[in-house]
Amino acid sequence: MKKILQISTYYLPHYGGIEQLVYDFSRILTKQGNKTKVICFNDKPETIIDTYDGQEIIRVGYKHKLASQAISLRYFFELKRVIKEFKPDVIHIHLPNPLIATYLLFAKPKCKITLHWHSDIVRQKLLKQLYVPFEKALLKKACKIVATTQVYAENSDRLKFYLDKVSVIPNIIENTFLDSLTESDKIAISKIKETYGNKKIIFTIGVHREYKGLKYLIEASQYLSEKYEVVIAGSGPLTDSLKQQTSDLHLNNVHFIGRISDKEKKLYLHSSEVYAFPSITKNEAFGIALVEALYCGVPAVTFTIEGSGVNYVNQDGITGIEVHELDAKKYAQALMICTKEKYGDAARNWAKENFTENSITDKIKVFFEE
Repeated sequence: MKKILQISTYYLPHYGGIEQLVYDFSRILTKQGNKTKVICFNDKPETIIDTYDGQEIIRVGYKHKLASQAISLRYFFELKRVIKEFKPDVIHIHLPNPLIATYLLFAKPKCKITLHWHSDIVRQKLLKQLYVPFEKALLKKACKIVATTQVYAENSDRLKFYLDKVSVIPNIIENTFLDSLTESDKIAISKIKETYGNKKIIFTIGVHREYKGLKYLIEASQYLSEKYEVVIAGSGPLTDSLKQQTSDLHLNNVHFIGRISDKEKKLYLHSSEVYAFPSITKNEAFGIALVEALYCGVPAVTFTIEGSGVNYVNQDGITGIEVHELDAKKYAQALMICTKEKYGDAARNWAKENFTENSITDKIKVFFEE
């Protein structure tokens, strides 16, 4: 048995791809006989200790943010306290998380440190420059590093210099939940299809940020045939401007449904003909929602993102289509020829063989045993 402390920006029920992954690691590591704890930020000012699905979570409050980074001096003292009391054998920190990575170095833990490299810092140029010395120090100190795909590791500004430490462990999807369709679910899926006139649904879900490329999807929607309806789930900083773009283009085939539950997401995935994943930068390193769509037998259309794992997850010509230019017309054409009939079975098989718990559990065990 090992004692493993995971450090994450947030944790469930605060939803996000990394939060889900940290939860999956906690669950699998505990199942393998390890003792785990998680320290992260709270989404409220107060600091609390609670449990989520049996996992102890230390949630540190904060009041301010800088360049999307939560700022809290208290986090440093909580981190030192947890390390002293828990005495972990391994600290596994999920990155990017610049301030807390720096705190970890100053805390000087005597245990081994492993890194989970979800993505490089891409947009925050000033933050990146300030953080570089600490990032290099952490990379040197780490005994092992997880990358979610080999292609991202080889093209990362930093990881490419530490490939001897890298193990590839793809992100995991909760496939049993996606599989379990009750009779009431099937009725709900039929109703969703009826809502959109039994036309072919192009679905996407995520936080509405610049790197998600949703403006290209909306622009592409004007070139779709009348057989298609575009359904956009989620919300974010760009929601209002995306709705305005839709209005300016006088589009009646684009529908914003806001934030939806996991169950609703499952129903929409099973209702859809194709999944739109128009992300455009390396901020998108993998794509959990993309894998979930593929697992449901819904092929995807992605853009080429140089150095990103997205184009490994969506296999061009096998699980969907990769559009090599940021061209809305070409994206629309790809959406219309990307069919379940042609790509659906291969998409599901690929996701099942590479991104489910059964396919990844042993990799996690080996990583921490080594």
